[in-house]
Amino acid sequence: MTEIALSDVQQRALRSLLAAEAVPGSPLPDRRVLENVVALIPCDGIGATLADADGYPIDFTDLAGADAPVHAGPLPLGLFWASREPERMRTLLCRGSGNLDVLLLGYRNGSDHVVQLTMDRRVRTFTRRDVAVLRLIEPVLERLFREPPSPHLPAGLTVQERRVLQLVAAGHSNAEIAERIGIAPCTVRKHLEHAFPKLGVTNRLAAARAFEGPAVPAPERAALVRALA
Repeated sequence: MTEIALSDVQQRALRSLLAAEAVPGSPLPDRRVLENVVALIPCDGIGATLADADGYPIDFTDLAGADAPVHAGPLPLGLFWASREPERMRTLLCRGSGNLDVLLLGYRNGSDHVVQLTMDRRVRTFTRRDVAVLRLIEPVLERLFREPPSPHLPAGLTVQERRVLQLVAAGHSNAEIAERIGIAPCTVRKHLEHAFPKLGVTNRLAAARAFEGPAVPAPERAALVRALA
């Protein structure tokens, strides 16, 4: 097993990733999730794609100009390390992308869709350590890519308001919420002030009842805690 030692910056990125919430209404992660993955596994481009059963993208989010891959056939599930499977790489990846190496991580989203993380490198290949780190955070990414949104919230709520409400429902204080999602406590209060009338409520307790947010699961928390030790 490859030994993983994380720098202080990478440990902060891992903690932020553990605290991240799925984006309500979308199986794609927000940019902060992608930024934390890049801090843990440096790359030239990173993106997440929602594709149909034929492999064609429906939605896409990225940092640093990652390619939205179009595949002939279903997107691969699980982890794929392109430079270790050159024959498969030629059949799966777009030609002319300029990528020297690619890491793909795919999850099924319902019966007809796949969500895939794509990480590109253009001047050097990924290493065994990079792949080991990706496997370490794979359960966290799976939760963020597959966790269903709450059906209780009106469409008028912003993504940030939904994230704040989810953490309120999970029992966190404004200060804890601010630390988890990287904003000021006064901004948390503003999000709640804007969200209350949209929910038809006037206080935190009523808002929490309107949105019974899931606690953040961590079935592989022991391994992640060891990485942070």
